[in-house]
Amino acid sequence: MRPCSVYCRGRGVEVTWRLRPFRNTDPPALVRLWNLALTGRGAGVLPSVNCLELAVLAKPYFDRYGLVIAESDGQVIGFAHAGFGPDSTGQKISYERGIICVLAVHPQWRRQGIGTQLLHQAEEYLRHRGAQEIYFGSHRPLCPFYWGLYGGSEPSGVLESDTEAKPFLQRRGYQVVATHIVYQRLLDGSSWPISSQAVAWKAKSELQVVPRPVHRNWFEACVASPLEMLRFQLVAGGRVLASVDAWEMELFGWRWKQPSIGLLDLHVADDLAGQGLESLLLAESLQYLDEQYYTLVEMHVPESAQALRKCLRELGFEMVDRGLVYRRGTLTETPG
Repeated sequence: MRPCSVYCRGRGVEVTWRLRPFRNTDPPALVRLWNLALTGRGAGVLPSVNCLELAVLAKPYFDRYGLVIAESDGQVIGFAHAGFGPDSTGQKISYERGIICVLAVHPQWRRQGIGTQLLHQAEEYLRHRGAQEIYFGSHRPLCPFYWGLYGGSEPSGVLESDTEAKPFLQRRGYQVVATHIVYQRLLDGSSWPISSQAVAWKAKSELQVVPRPVHRNWFEACVASPLEMLRFQLVAGGRVLASVDAWEMELFGWRWKQPSIGLLDLHVADDLAGQGLESLLLAESLQYLDEQYYTLVEMHVPESAQALRKCLRELGFEMVDRGLVYRRGTLTETPG
């Protein structure tokens, strides 16, 4: 990507800014800009460049040309970051589908065309690398960067609470192709009701808390290793009946001002589906977390997962946001 200069009139004066690729000296300025520009409920508070290093810069597939910087007189005033997800095996990067993970502009520099130019440059980077489809908003498996920094317990697109994003993207040809519901529950010593089906399982199973087993593939290890997940699992007769993973959401806890933990990847053995194990697993996991120092738990659920959504509501979870995945152009399918 070649640097470019753009002139615009903002607030009655002519200002100059340009786009360029990331440089190794940029991280401190990017952290400052992040904390100024990304202030919504779903953006973590970054205390240092170490957070950016772990979630972005240290990834083995990081390409500085995918991280587009907007600057004026040496000041970083905006950035957009584009990348790619894995192939079907998870063992290497696929360049067929590109993802724009984040776009941010300094509050004092907004509505001067900077966001549009950052978006266009990120799209051009993806097309140049071979992308046939372009998405906006990290979502699994298209989540190469920023898990743990934006979105909450897992990457689920752009949060609806970031109200400026939707009209900005729709005016530029993006449409929503997937929706995830963001649920939260306070851990306050309350009882945890379980379904009648789950009562029978409670007597013959036990909850185990173990380190999350090895990651399934190379890409998952690259993305999720810094999160240091635990796994809650219900076991009976040496068999794992159901499991759910958890990780401490430290940077989000600073935003929400309370110790927070995220749940994800709830799985029940196929032959035991519909027998109340989801309810029992979540209730016992929440009881365990309630006895620790956590006071808030979050979980994201696809909008179409009605049974799990019902289970969460019965356990006292409330919807606090929605994650929206966007795709550019005419849409015929949802992302996998």
